[in-house]
Amino acid sequence: MGDGGASIDHVVATMRAQLAAIRAHEPGVRQGTDPEELHHMRTAVRRLRAILRLLRPALENDVGSTRDELRWLGHLLGTARDADVLSAYFRAALGSLTGPEAAVVERILRRLDTRRARARRRVLAALDGARYAHLVDALEQTVRDPRTSDEELHLRRLARREFKKLRKAVKALPPAPSDEEVHAVRITLRRARYAGELAPARRRAERFVRRAAKLQDVLGDHQDAAIAERALRAVRRATHAGEDRAAAERLIEQQRRRRQAAWRAFEEQWPTLERRGRQAWG
Repeated sequence: MGDGGASIDHVVATMRAQLAAIRAHEPGVRQGTDPEELHHMRTAVRRLRAILRLLRPALENDVGSTRDELRWLGHLLGTARDADVLSAYFRAALGSLTGPEAAVVERILRRLDTRRARARRRVLAALDGARYAHLVDALEQTVRDPRTSDEELHLRRLARREFKKLRKAVKALPPAPSDEEVHAVRITLRRARYAGELAPARRRAERFVRRAAKLQDVLGDHQDAAIAERALRAVRRATHAGEDRAAAERLIEQQRRRRQAAWRAFEEQWPTLERRGRQAWG
C-alpha cells in the first residue's frame, strides 16, 4: 500500500524497539557507571515521544497524557545528560589548562559534581516511582494495540510536512540568531529526521536522514558550547579576583568561537540537506 496500511507494522516495530531500549538501558542508568546508558535511554524516550506526536492525528489511542509523561521523563534524563556532557567536556579541557584558567574550570567541575549528583538522585527517584511504572504500562498498551482512525498512515506525507516545517524555521532565522533560536531549529531538525526514519525506506530518504543526523550533531555542538558559556558566566559573576575574572572571560571567548564555528558549519551544510530533503519529499 505504499505509504499506507502496510507501514503500520514498521511504525509499531519502531515503537517496540524504543520501548525495549528504555527497558534495556534502565539497569545501566541505575548503576550509573556508564553515562552512555543514560544517553541511550533518553534518545529512546525522545524517539517515542516524536513518533506519538507524528501519529497523533491517526491514532485513536489516547496518547496525549503518555506524551506528557515522556516529556517529564525526558526532561529529567536531559538534565542529567547535560551535566554529564558538560562535566566530560571541562574535564578533558582541564588537561591543557594551567594557572587561573585551570582554577576556573576546577570551580565549574565542583559545581557540576553537585549538579550531577542532584540530577542523578531525581532520575533514580523517578525510576523507582509509580509514575514511571504507569508510563511504561501505558506504552506497553499502545504498542500492543495501536488503533488507527485512518486506513493509511501516509508516512511520506508526514515526513514531507516535517521537512517543510524545518525549511520554514531555517528561513525565518535572522542573520545572527540567538542560542534559543538555534536550539529551536535543532529540535525541528530532529523531528524531521525522525519522521524521515519512519517513512518507507528509499535511497533518497535514507540520504536525507543521514545528512540530517550529521547536521543535528553540528547544532548539538552549538548547544553544548552555549551551555558551557553559561556555566563560565556564572563562575565569573561569583568571582571577585581580577585575574580569575579575566581567565573566565578568556574561556568564555573560546565558547563564543566554538558556537560561531558550529553555526558557520550549519550554514555551509544546510543547502545540501535542503536539496536532499526536496529530492526525498518534494
